[in-house]
Amino acid sequence: MFRSSPVADIEQVDPNGSTSSDLIPLSHLALDLAEPPAEGWHVYLAGRGVQITLDDIGRPSVTRTGARMLVTERHEAEARKAQKLEEAERAAVEQDRQRRASIWGGIPADMIPVGVSPAQAMALAEKDARPRRRSALEDSLSNSGTVFHPIRHEDES
Repeated sequence: MFRSSPVADIEQVDPNGSTSSDLIPLSHLALDLAEPPAEGWHVYLAGRGVQITLDDIGRPSVTRTGARMLVTERHEAEARKAQKLEEAERAAVEQDRQRRASIWGGIPADMIPVGVSPAQAMALAEKDARPRRRSALEDSLSNSGTVFHPIRHEDES
């Protein structure tokens, strides 16, 4: 009573030897590959060595092996892009860490004497942190010789 039609069992054979079930239409492939190439699918696929054939209903199609190659290339490109983004993120984090480390944090609030404003305390801390030139007395007492510090430099007239 219910028999399958003989047409359903027939597969169209391509001159290359692939059947219509082995072909993937370009419209389906475009869904998986997201953005079409700028030069168009026919030129792009011809440059990649992938032959375009018509399937049993006349749609431009590629073989499964060609489609697999294109999808694999896309996955590899996405992995490279993700790796580059990860490296850029890591570099940005390291750069931010270095920038934050270079920012002077000031002095703790409990180190500020009573009656001194925070600005005065930071200015004093800054002054104390600078290297100090040794006096003539310190030079003579160190027995390492005296360092001459002129009042005016040679380039000043």
